[in-house]
Amino acid sequence: METIEERKFPTLLFISICIFLGYWLFKSSIVNILSLFYFGYGLGLIISYLFLYLKFKISLHTAAIGGLIGFLICFSYYYKINLIVILSILFIISGLIATSRLRLQVHNPREVYLGYIFGILSQFIVFYIYIM
Repeated sequence: METIEERKFPTLLFISICIFLGYWLFKSSIVNILSLFYFGYGLGLIISYLFLYLKFKISLHTAAIGGLIGFLICFSYYYKINLIVILSILFIISGLIATSRLRLQVHNPREVYLGYIFGILSQFIVFYIYIM
């Protein structure tokens, strides 16, 4: 999706899917903690959608891997388990993803960094609200 207009509908669709899955998982009480991942990713998508109206596209690839890393950090904190090996591997993968987005010249460094930061922060925000 090269233009900002091409990103709007798919982003709205994924926001809806994430909110629905998060709500369904939370209400089913099977895996409440997993619902936080979907709510956090939905929040990250909402933030990126708002940036589309500022004519600025954020890398959704780095937002996704940042969201996964943010979720696993929160998960390991909440359950007091050591996920350092998995997180280390994911940090390497996130570097490869960011590098590929830059090498393909699909995004500039600011778009890549903001995607990564918003991906992580959205998970932290949702987790913080959950544990309050």
